[in-house]
Amino acid sequence: MTGDEGAVAISEMVKHSSALEDFRCSSTRVGADGGIALAEALRICKHLKRLDLRDNMFGVEAGVSLSKSLYAFADLTEVYLSYLNLEDEGAEALANALKESAPSLEVMDMAGNDITAKAASSLAACIAVKQFLTILNLSENELKDEGAILIGKALEEGHGQLTEVDLSTNSLRRAGARYLAQSVVHKPGFKLLNINGNYISDEGMDEVKDMFKNCSSMLGSLDENDPDGEDLDDEAEEEGAFNDDELESKLKDLDIKQED
Repeated sequence: MTGDEGAVAISEMVKHSSALEDFRCSSTRVGADGGIALAEALRICKHLKRLDLRDNMFGVEAGVSLSKSLYAFADLTEVYLSYLNLEDEGAEALANALKESAPSLEVMDMAGNDITAKAASSLAACIAVKQFLTILNLSENELKDEGAILIGKALEEGHGQLTEVDLSTNSLRRAGARYLAQSVVHKPGFKLLNINGNYISDEGMDEVKDMFKNCSSMLGSLDENDPDGEDLDDEAEEEGAFNDDELESKLKDLDIKQED
């Protein structure tokens, strides 16, 4: 439980550790000030391969600061940035930085950061170019169908080493779950799709289960899915919501690539 004060002290050591390859400072109650100090110190660590900062209280400002450090990490293969209160702004900054760095990234964990569909395009653009990705964890966010379809689109081409995708507890409904399942079910070494804890209709669950009928072990449990748990929000209703098929058709044609 180092907190900000401890993180600042640790950052002074990190500044003199340019050969560092593995850095973990997780579940230590580090807030924005400590997070910024660590982020700035890590910029010297150009050989970093594994970064684990999950379960702290960084917030948006520290997330943005960390994104500026990620550009230096050409050798990064595992990044754990879950439960850091990043929100959309922090998540977008980090995704944009990872897109331009870490060409051999294998593990990307940004669970539990209050990320909405607004940041999904940046995330998808990053994911699309990470062809060595094996594990993707975006659970416990608010990506909804719009975000899930963009993530699924990013995973469609290539990604032959992908083994696990977790978009549980993301307010997904039928369209998002179905598109995501279609994107990963035929990957050669794929092992687990977790879409539990969402709002997928009974029909949607049946469709997904049918896709995995010859490889049922690859589909995680759906015991916490709640088909009646959420209706379309009022704003969507006012704007004239799409049904599941229309939503999927509309979103799958979007270009997920971001301009430089």
